[in-house]
Amino acid sequence: MSRSNLEGLDDAKVAIFPSREDGIPFLKENNAWGFVRVNQDPEYVGMYITGDVGAVTYVARVKEIVPATEATLARSLESYIGDQANFDRDKRVVVFEPDSLFELSDPIPLATRVPYGLRYTDLGSFRTAETTDDIL
Repeated sequence: MSRSNLEGLDDAKVAIFPSREDGIPFLKENNAWGFVRVNQDPEYVGMYITGDVGAVTYVARVKEIVPATEATLARSLESYIGDQANFDRDKRVVVFEPDSLFELSDPIPLATRVPYGLRYTDLGSFRTAETTDDIL
C-alpha cells in the first residue's frame, strides 16, 4: 500500500514505533504491536524497522489499546520474553483493525533523525514525508 492511499484527516495522529526486524513476526501473527507504554490515542501506527532496513516500512490502523494481560495474542505472554523489549505486565498492546496492517510500497527512509522510542506525527506529514526527518 502507498502512503497516499491512507484514509483519514491530515491531523490524525500516527504513532511511530521502532522495532528490530525480529519484531515483524509479532506484528503479523498478532495484528498488533506490544508491549509498549502509550500515553495518547493514535489512529494509525507506523513501524520504523531498525538495522539494515532503516525505514518506516509498515502501517496499520488502530482498533484499540489494551493492557498486555487482556490482549488476545497468538502465544502466551511469557513466550514473548526476548522477542520484545522488556516485557512486563504493566505495558499495553496496540491492536490493529482487521486487515489494516500493510507493508508500505513507499517506505519512509532514514535520514538523520531516528525514532529510538515512540514518537508521534500527523497523517498529513506521514503521507508526504521524504525521510524520517519529516516526521520526527
